[in-house]
Amino acid sequence: MQIGKISEPSLKRSVLRPLFGDPALVRYRSGADCAQLPWQEDLLPVYSVVNEVPGFADDPGMLILAAANNLAAGGAKPEGFLVSAVLPPEYEEQQLKADLCRMREAARSSVSPQEHDSKQEREPAVIGGHTQISAAVLAPVYSVTGIGSIARDPAQAHRILQPGDVLVVTNAIALGGTAAIARAKEAELRTHYPFLLVDRAKEFAGQMAVGETARAITHFGAASMHDLSQGGIFNALWEMADQAGVGLEVDLKKIPVRQETIEICEYFDINPYYLYSAGALLVGTAHGEALVSYLGAQGIPASVIGRVTDGNDRVIRNGSEQRYLDRPKPDEWYRIEMGAKGQ
Repeated sequence: MQIGKISEPSLKRSVLRPLFGDPALVRYRSGADCAQLPWQEDLLPVYSVVNEVPGFADDPGMLILAAANNLAAGGAKPEGFLVSAVLPPEYEEQQLKADLCRMREAARSSVSPQEHDSKQEREPAVIGGHTQISAAVLAPVYSVTGIGSIARDPAQAHRILQPGDVLVVTNAIALGGTAAIARAKEAELRTHYPFLLVDRAKEFAGQMAVGETARAITHFGAASMHDLSQGGIFNALWEMADQAGVGLEVDLKKIPVRQETIEICEYFDINPYYLYSAGALLVGTAHGEALVSYLGAQGIPASVIGRVTDGNDRVIRNGSEQRYLDRPKPDEWYRIEMGAKGQ
């Protein structure tokens, strides 16, 4: 494709039609420089920007999922997504079309089936963006801005951790990172582990959305939420505690982790507690056991892993051993990626 703004025929054929389908909408949106969303007086807009998902550079739809996860963890409902794409001149138009189709499907999947069936819910969609061809990039660079809405009522505003809160983790940690490694290193892993283990690890990619879980927690009652993304559970614990200015006591053995994750992380000598963990939420609530029971009744696994303390110490206990939580570190996926690039 030629350097500069993507041509109008290519824009309509490979960007607008995959996203909007209806020819009338394609004509309406062609040449538009902005997108508009209707806001009710009792709602506030909320934004989240994502430009990379560790281990899923080949699937830009994961950027939509990550932005939706960020919004859901903040108690917001996704309303739409803006997409920016900077592509190298040699990037094929058919590949661009495939990328945008993945983004459209991811946007549709960012709400639950119940909401799709409700006439009162508007399906989140890619509502606009910009596509540019540039010699400054060697690979496609996508960025997604997620736009959500949250109640203006202060009683429903996003809550931060408080001393005395119980810490709960939903699902299991490191699902996204485990899936990414299994995809990238599938052939190597199959020489060391049963095919079934590797296949199950790859399927963790289908468990990376947290919207339904976040909505269930919001319905349960007041809680702090943080989606486990880059840097895994340990980075999330530090970030939540640092935001609130509180301490933590966490039992390492109670943090839920799948056996597939343990096996793969041991093989590559990486730390699962610093591995990309889309698919799980870290929650602070005054009623931890009640929340676990509530989620369990809806088929959502959850575990109490610790509590919030009044102070600055962030303690991780592993049986009789005790250590202090380190400051945030780079995600362990990048050790895998750099190792692969160095081969």
